Amino acid sequence: MKLIICGTCSRRLDVYVDASGVRDIHPPSYVADHEPVPVEAPDGWRGHCDFCFSDEPVAVLPTNDFPVPHMPASLSRGDWAACGMCSTLIGADRWERLVKRSVRKTADHHEVPVDVALLVSTIALFAALRENIRGPLRPLAEEAGSDG
Repeated sequence: MKLIICGTCSRRLDVYVDASGVRDIHPPSYVADHEPVPVEAPDGWRGHCDFCFSDEPVAVLPTNDFPVPHMPASLSRGDWAACGMCSTLIGADRWERLVKRSVRKTADHHEVPVDVALLVSTIALFAALRENIRGPLRPLAEEAGSDG
């Protein structure tokens, strides 16, 4: 299955299912100022860190698709990309620190204050993610040679 990204912002898109059907949406952690424009990711697309929005992911965390907590009609689709710092925290099993980093970076990215709702939703999202990890972090250099 090809990865679907937004043609406007180049962010990976999740799937949303409701009574009207299936559609692609921006991940809940990314508040977009536009509607998603679903396109297939080009070969070699590396995207952004799915944890902190860095434009320089260096690793991929193999992950099963899973329902997004607090948004039961949303499905996180595909592996998660991680920048150097986030991959270091994952590799060291420092998930509490990763939550704090992600919440701070998300608030900074969207120019909003850190609040309890953001913290709670991030904790729940990362707990669901951890239950769906299907292998160790892989450097992107290894990914470039795969047919995935």
